Amino acid sequence: MSDQQSVMAQENFSGNTASSSRAGDFSSDEGALAWADGQLDKLVDAMRYKLRKHIVGWPGDDRELDTYEALRHLLRDINFGHSAYVEADYANPAFAKMGATSRINFQLPSPDCMYHSVILHSDYTYRITGKRGSAAIFQLAIYAGHACDLVGWKTVTVANNIDQPQHLAPGSEVEIVLSRTRPADLGDALWMEMPEGPSELHSRQYYGDWLTEQPADLMIRMESQTFPARVLDAGTAPARFDRLVNLLRVHTDFYRAGVESHLRHGPGEIPEMVFPGAFEGTTYFPGHFRCQPDEAVVIEIKDTGSDYWNTALFQMQFENLDWWSRSSSFNKSQAHVDADGRVRFVASWSDPGVPNWLDCSGRVLNLIAFRFFRAPTKPANPALQTVPLADVRGLLPADTPSVTPEQRHRLLSDRLISAYRRRMADF
Repeated sequence: MSDQQSVMAQENFSGNTASSSRAGDFSSDEGALAWADGQLDKLVDAMRYKLRKHIVGWPGDDRELDTYEALRHLLRDINFGHSAYVEADYANPAFAKMGATSRINFQLPSPDCMYHSVILHSDYTYRITGKRGSAAIFQLAIYAGHACDLVGWKTVTVANNIDQPQHLAPGSEVEIVLSRTRPADLGDALWMEMPEGPSELHSRQYYGDWLTEQPADLMIRMESQTFPARVLDAGTAPARFDRLVNLLRVHTDFYRAGVESHLRHGPGEIPEMVFPGAFEGTTYFPGHFRCQPDEAVVIEIKDTGSDYWNTALFQMQFENLDWWSRSSSFNKSQAHVDADGRVRFVASWSDPGVPNWLDCSGRVLNLIAFRFFRAPTKPANPALQTVPLADVRGLLPADTPSVTPEQRHRLLSDRLISAYRRRMADF
């Protein structure tokens, strides 16, 4: 693996960064408060560590906006970390949302995808049941370890609707067993192998047609689950809280390396980059560009026949832009393809009246990423050209359609409606 490919390897960031929790003295109010204050001190230290790395040392093109977004991102990560790791219980599992229109926007998420996670342990057997929905790509992946600290993190088992159509076809009823060993009474269910010890399941629903494809409706249960659930105690409460502290520290370092990988290349083309533990089977191209209010950036790609591809703009917190209200992303189903088979995007502050407009959303410095899933041959590096906004039409094919303000309004309205259809706004 080259330096370019290994820079984002998960093992570079693994480590339990939280100190061991001391036993509390709960015989008095003062003792109980002292223990809780100690936990809070760890959290505040991690929060300050995160804020500094999100604010200090970056290009200053959009510093004021970046600072507002850094503070918001910190709160979003706390929101996600609490849901996915503090509330998580191996014996009483539940899917936690990893991506949404707001509140949760974790590590370069795709606007096409609804992400969920749940932590597991090989001491137990789990079963997933419910409706698969009809998202273009439905993928389940089990990883050794937990994403909150990345200790021992590696891919163990992957299932998707392309390789397992008999179990995960659009519109089907789902029955999946997750266990350390294959059950003798598996029947017609799909089996996914779990590693020894702790692991984590990630569910990804990638939508191609936002206005017609249906979301999944799934439930996960531990097979031998008993009631009532175990209450918090000295063995569970500190460990769960430390997961949140670890998440803030470890993923801050991962975030930093990720954004640096976007800024490392340019301005003429975007090279491939490997993101271990990401969307399995996908080729990633992360880059960046600068665009002033009177400029435009023309970005050109040629798809080699991928089952799915998309592109989206991101800001300096590794979050996507407000795609539910702005034209900041496109996928294979949405993008206009020119007669020569190439796809040309125009990134700018104001609407140039063309089909594939990427809204810079008031930013000079934009991160951009392309995902190509199951491309039969490696796609060529996306090419970028910065030009005066007034010259854009001259660089596009003569038969490029025009998009009126009324048509753009309808397109943006459809994006917002799709957020509700795909259950991107609930949590």
